[in-house]
This record gives sequence, structure tokens and C-alpha cells, in this order.
Amino acid sequence: MNCPQCKGYRLAPRELEPGLIAAGCSKCEGVLISLLNYRYWADYKRFSGPDGDEEIIAEDNEKAQLCPKCHRIMAKYRIGIEASNKIDLCANCDEAWLDSGEWSLLKRLDLQDKLPKIFTDAWQANIRKLRQTQQQKARYQNILGDDFERVEEFKSWLEAHVEADKIKQYLLY
Repeated sequence: MNCPQCKGYRLAPRELEPGLIAAGCSKCEGVLISLLNYRYWADYKRFSGPDGDEEIIAEDNEKAQLCPKCHRIMAKYRIGIEASNKIDLCANCDEAWLDSGEWSLLKRLDLQDKLPKIFTDAWQANIRKLRQTQQQKARYQNILGDDFERVEEFKSWLEAHVEADKIKQYLLY
């Protein structure tokens, strides 16, 4: 199989973790992971933690990629709101492409044991909802300026109050 990014470079077996074999590119350091092999490995292996405290540089190819196995277009899935990276998935072959550094990024975010979940509609919908909440919060922070912290504190207090509905009615009165 050839690398989907580096034309002319062949993918070779590479061990990501003890017992987790992927097909890696020697030029771009991307890896193709069979989700079938990953699930087997995840069921029987212990996950190692993040790779120390060093800075992780995870590349992210924005271009559409073709699956190295079946040559169909791979879909992109967001990892989470903490990272802008997207993982490519071939739904036909059930293979995931991770760009250079993305496995380390998954480990740093403690997602190395959740790889298949990232590709679910529920995971992606949750990311969209969290991003929307972050954007809305940033908008109000911009509008309210220095008063935002006080309003946020009041909001937290109100949400936890037993009589929250009555207080809201009074405020709207």
C-alpha cells in the first residue's frame, strides 16, 4: 500500500504501542490503523499514559485523502474541542489514518482508548454542541467585558438554587 499523502512511499508495519501494529509512512510519519486490529488490541492491552510533558506537534492534512487500500475518499472526523485535528476514516475498509503526531495527541487527550467512538454521530454532535457553547460564551464575554465574571458567578449560583424558577420569574417581572 502507498501512503495517501506521500506519493511513491510505501506503508510499512510499525508498532504504535506494544502489540498495536499499524502501517506507517517513513516520510510523513502518518499511520494507517485497522480498527479491527485496534479493537482487539484495546480489549487485551493496558493503555500507556501520555508521552511525558514534551510539546506535541500533531500535523493535520486538510485535503481529502484516498484510502490506501480501496482508493475511496476517507471522511474526516474531529477529535474534540481541545484540538483542531481531524482523523480520516475509510468507512469501506474500517481503517483510520492518523497524521504525524496524532497518536501522541490522542494519548495526551486521554483518547487512545476511544478511537472508534470518535467516528460516531453522537461524538461529533457533542463536539459541535460544545463548540457552540464555547462560541456563545465568548460572545457574551466580549459584550459584557469585565462584568462577565460576575454574571457567570450569578448564573452558577442561580442554576444551583432550589428556587431558581421563581428567581427567574422575579427577574423578568
